[in-house]
Amino acid sequence: MSKHYLYLTNDKLVSLVISGNKLVSRESFSVGDIQTQALEEQLSKYASSPTYLVTDLIEEDFRIDTIPHLRGSDRQAVLDRKLAQIYRASPYRHAIVQEREAKGRRDDSICLHAVTNPELLKPLLALLDRKKVPLEAICSSAVLSSRLLKALDSVFPHTMLVTIIPDLGLRQTYFRNGQIKFSRLIPIIYDESRSVGQLITAETSRTWQYLESLRYFEDAASLEVCMLLHARDSAMIQEAIGRYPMLRYRVLDINDIAAKLEVAPAPTSSHAEEIFCHLYARSSLENHFAAPVETRFAAFRRARIAIFGATAAVLAAGVVAAAFNFYYLTQITQEIDERSRREDALRLAYQEVVNSMRTQKEATDTVRDTSIFFNSQIRPAPAAPGRLLNEIAKVFDRYPLVQVDQVLWATNNEPAFIPTAPQGFGAVNASLAGSSQVTSDNKSRATASIPPAPVGQSTIAENLFNPPLTGNKYHIALIDAAVQPFDGDVRRALAEIDRLINELSKNGEFTVKAVKLPVDTASSASLKVIDRSAATATKAAFTLHIARKVPGT
Repeated sequence: MSKHYLYLTNDKLVSLVISGNKLVSRESFSVGDIQTQALEEQLSKYASSPTYLVTDLIEEDFRIDTIPHLRGSDRQAVLDRKLAQIYRASPYRHAIVQEREAKGRRDDSICLHAVTNPELLKPLLALLDRKKVPLEAICSSAVLSSRLLKALDSVFPHTMLVTIIPDLGLRQTYFRNGQIKFSRLIPIIYDESRSVGQLITAETSRTWQYLESLRYFEDAASLEVCMLLHARDSAMIQEAIGRYPMLRYRVLDINDIAAKLEVAPAPTSSHAEEIFCHLYARSSLENHFAAPVETRFAAFRRARIAIFGATAAVLAAGVVAAAFNFYYLTQITQEIDERSRREDALRLAYQEVVNSMRTQKEATDTVRDTSIFFNSQIRPAPAAPGRLLNEIAKVFDRYPLVQVDQVLWATNNEPAFIPTAPQGFGAVNASLAGSSQVTSDNKSRATASIPPAPVGQSTIAENLFNPPLTGNKYHIALIDAAVQPFDGDVRRALAEIDRLINELSKNGEFTVKAVKLPVDTASSASLKVIDRSAATATKAAFTLHIARKVPGT
């Protein structure tokens, strides 16, 4: 990105456009004729480049003062008051806090500088404002020239940098330990009796005498005078510097400096503005004199660049996200297509199997053998009833009058399922020889004992020997028991059975119901009492159905 520097002297305005280390454009304009078409065209041509106004004027004043050691807003308030007192007539003023004194109150040493004639800047600033030039800063070249000494490693305890500006102006800037203390710009007036070199060295000697009167130098201290000159002008200086032993002259060849700073093309004269602007372009410049209203277009430019950058970043992120989503969508689409092909193949195979089964009339030997192998080797055995029977036994243990005759146990998906005794097993309610019982005859049913098998049980003959697989969602116990001894008091026997059922029902996991009671209490039943005199022992038989859901199912 190119930078536009306007180097302003009392007689000239030099426009320098620098891109990297290369000088792109150099135009010179007369200060007395600022409002020229050529200058407006130059400003319009580089209106998008950040612009810096660098001043090198005779009317720049420098003063050294002290303020109490403060920080933050308090320090700034004191500096503003000092500047307003000293440079009341000029808004172009600035303060530099340099160092803290070593003795006394240890106040802060400050350098106050300003452009004492603001009329030199106002016409140019009005033109820049009218052309909406993004002015970044107004800087003093004398203050910034210390960067040249640091770049050349020429910082001494007492250093004076001597530079030549357009139209033979001589700038002398004194630095003590790298900090500016004094600077002045004087015109070089040609005198036939003396050479230019003698005029320059004479002015340098007078400046040294003035600085010595301000007691800047200790005993036997010397002043290092660094003069920035072109090779063809250095010879006239060398002839004149021999008569000043307290001054140590160092001639800085512009061509050597341009090679060291990689400035292209190298300057063709001893004028320092090109070297300075190339050096300033390497880093940001601090603003010395510009007010916020004068740099508002530069702020607009930075905001516009930030908005464009943020927009570009958002667009780039959107493009990346869209590309990622498109890639991911492509992968998902391919996976869906692959699964669809597999599903179609499986569906086709399934349909072929279904069609073949529809045409099949009877099972093959393989199916028969597989069924026999499954029933004998693979068919899962029901879960052990130990926990269920243990909990039931604890309840029955508290009823000594109740005797358990038989327990049938099974698992099934239906809680109302009633287990049946295996073939060849003794009858559930076998008659007790020589004992009288109370039984009931139901007029509405042909059979009353144990309810029939659940609906859905196959009636095929082979299923009697190979019933379907039972589920395991519920554990079901069918308990045949009796109240004994029984003396014929039916009410007492039923009450004992009800207490047992209520006790079992207290377990929240149990579903308890009576499948058979000593007497049928339905309205359609009629009672028949067996002769007690013929019985040697008696008991009131009943059957309970207990179902419990298997945990985790």
